[in-house]
Amino acid sequence: MGESNTKIAADILLGVRQGKPKVAGLGAAAPANEAEAFAIQRAVLAAIGGRIGGYKCAAPPGKPTSAALLNAAGLRSAPTAWPVPAGEKIGIETEIAFRLGQDLPARGTPYTREEVLDAVAGAFPAVELVSSRYLDPSKVSLMEAMADNIAHAGLVVGADVPGWRGMDLPGLTVRQSCGGVVQVEKVGGNPSGDPVTPLVWLANFLPSVGLKLEAGQVVTTGSCTGLIWVEGRQRVVGGFQGFGEVVIELE
Repeated sequence: MGESNTKIAADILLGVRQGKPKVAGLGAAAPANEAEAFAIQRAVLAAIGGRIGGYKCAAPPGKPTSAALLNAAGLRSAPTAWPVPAGEKIGIETEIAFRLGQDLPARGTPYTREEVLDAVAGAFPAVELVSSRYLDPSKVSLMEAMADNIAHAGLVVGADVPGWRGMDLPGLTVRQSCGGVVQVEKVGGNPSGDPVTPLVWLANFLPSVGLKLEAGQVVTTGSCTGLIWVEGRQRVVGGFQGFGEVVIELE
């Protein structure tokens, strides 16, 4: 993909963010690989005056990996409020997230699980808010989805959990409710099995697209509840037994 196609794709997605109708896809400007998808993400982020506050990622066994930038402006601490335009819905997903305490720059050998965990400063529950720029995000290619930050809208994070290193993170019971109605309550559910797995993958993947994990950045590791679309004017509560919860007032 040339610079012109990156700009074309970024302009399409930026237009939707600024109020133009959603699009079916990126057409001839669609990225063919991760590097091109990330170039589009970074172009959009620059155009809206954002900066990288972290990443969302997934590394499910036997399936394609994926990752996207999180705009720092969309990261909020719970409890908080989040606007939902009248007549629209927003997606919600309860996840386990990590905060980096030190940089993990590119190097000649892959980072091990232990090295990545040593770089983590904290772990906590999070609820990702989802809103696609496509008419039907299920009908675009994975690279197009990545170009649109995998439909990321924002991330609300809970408090750091003491003693998380000694917890069975894959086996935590997740619970998510909206409007007082429990939507999901089950054990586990992370698409990668263990939420540390996509974090390690991301640390080793990012240098291939000219990026790196940096101290202070937040990494969210995939929905344990699936994607559920809800209307505004409701309270969302998502979290894990013994790991805290996140409260969001949808406005």
